[in-house]
Amino acid sequence: DTQRIALVPILNRFNSFKATTKKGLVAMMEYASLEAATGNFSESNVLGVGGFGCVYKANFDGGFVAAVKRLGCEGQEYEKEFENELDLLQRIQHSNIVSLVGFCIHQENRFIVYELMVNGSLETQLHGPSHGSALSWHIRMKIALDTARGLEYLHEHCNPPIIHRDLKSSNILLDSDFNAKISDFGLAVTSGNRSKGNLKLSGTLGYVAPEYLLDGMLCPLFSYSPVCDSLCRLNLIYKDDVLL
Repeated sequence: DTQRIALVPILNRFNSFKATTKKGLVAMMEYASLEAATGNFSESNVLGVGGFGCVYKANFDGGFVAAVKRLGCEGQEYEKEFENELDLLQRIQHSNIVSLVGFCIHQENRFIVYELMVNGSLETQLHGPSHGSALSWHIRMKIALDTARGLEYLHEHCNPPIIHRDLKSSNILLDSDFNAKISDFGLAVTSGNRSKGNLKLSGTLGYVAPEYLLDGMLCPLFSYSPVCDSLCRLNLIYKDDVLL
């Protein structure tokens, strides 16, 4: 199982937080450490829930804090998405791409550990209880530019180029200074694996280009438009970026 994951090098034990933050190093973490850090995956530590599974805040010994994504274990696709996300994130590094810390495989469960983004997702900021009140026009412009820089890196500076395929406000995370970082690479593909026959239609309605739905033609920047649109609107009621 773990041998099929293209991670080099893999640390046998999670014994150095500093080592895991360097490009190309990913820690294989013990399940017991994740269990302890999340309070046995307590509901009080839940940061978010989605179709992918659940994300928990994890407080490790030494004061290190991270986010742990526990993937759903139903269906055959979750294993592929787990391996795909690990494979891509362990070999890319950019200030506008969320950083990978480690992973864990425990029985049928799969976990991915990321840096903690304390201001949550753009979706939560825009459509949560605050209704975007913390996001000034300056911050909104910054988030749009940060997201564009992350996409530019994936499309122009990765070899081969990486196409996210599920960019949306819930996959744009914000740190303590509202720097934006793109997350959730389970559906991402490289340019060498983008032919119609190789890909299953994926993504979120409202963010997916009509050409993609009709004939599978990838339009990497289409989903950036509704993200910017939601950033430009104030005091309107949305659900999943759809105006009610």
